[in-house]
Amino acid sequence: MKLGLHNQERSHLEIIRDLTPEELAIHNGHRKVVSEARNRLALFRMLETNYREFRAFVDQLLTANRPDQTNDGEEIDRLLLNYLTFAYSIQQHFEVSFGKRFKKDKSANQRYNDFLDRLCTACWPFAFVLDYRGFVQHVGLGVGCFTRNRNLSSVMVRITADPARLTRESRQWKRSCLKADADEIDLLEVLQEFHVQMLQSYGNFVATTFFPELVPASKFYAILTEEAKKRDPNARMVFFEREPQTTHHEGGKVSVNATAVFPPNSLFEELGIWRPKQSPDKPADPTAGSA
Repeated sequence: MKLGLHNQERSHLEIIRDLTPEELAIHNGHRKVVSEARNRLALFRMLETNYREFRAFVDQLLTANRPDQTNDGEEIDRLLLNYLTFAYSIQQHFEVSFGKRFKKDKSANQRYNDFLDRLCTACWPFAFVLDYRGFVQHVGLGVGCFTRNRNLSSVMVRITADPARLTRESRQWKRSCLKADADEIDLLEVLQEFHVQMLQSYGNFVATTFFPELVPASKFYAILTEEAKKRDPNARMVFFEREPQTTHHEGGKVSVNATAVFPPNSLFEELGIWRPKQSPDKPADPTAGSA
């Protein structure tokens, strides 16, 4: 097996060197856990897709030449409900999974609950959206006010929720402690912060708790990726099972036949998990280390 690179834009393949026996052994040791994690953590990549769909619609609303549609408000509520439902499904999935995987370790479930409590304390938008999801699914539509105003130089879109209405119609605000006299809630800002925390803090906690082997695997592939990118910053690090075969055809056309393996280059990113830049070797719990 050989370490190499693939620049898709230039249709360029290049062998760098043979992988050492130690590197091959490490790679083979990581393959199973990386494959399992990719399947298990696909939920986070799907959540990112849902969020992009929501944001893409909002971005359309910010386009000056787009005419207003009578169902714009309903579409916002639909996309918001889809996102919140999927985020809740992820949390339910891993809450149940913790119980199954760590059924002989009662402290593991407590660590999960403690983590959620700390994250909600550190990040009010995260706590609010956990409560808000229940309101949207069980009480009523979540958007209290949607406005789109255009003038000669700009377009302004406001999507908000009214704390007075939310608390009047539901008392289930245990995590966020929402009060009726609180300021109007900007749902775009709150949802953006919640999404970051889902993919970064929550996603890192789940990934590194279920698959602690991902951290050394990420380091291993990152070192090989750095070696490849020193040759070509725009290429992807790959493994070749054998030397690529180049064939020259009539008219000057050249084709390359190669059997390549595509290991992860940025493991957590490819799994749909955002790693914190300031401490890449630790879970992204913003309250990590606190009681």
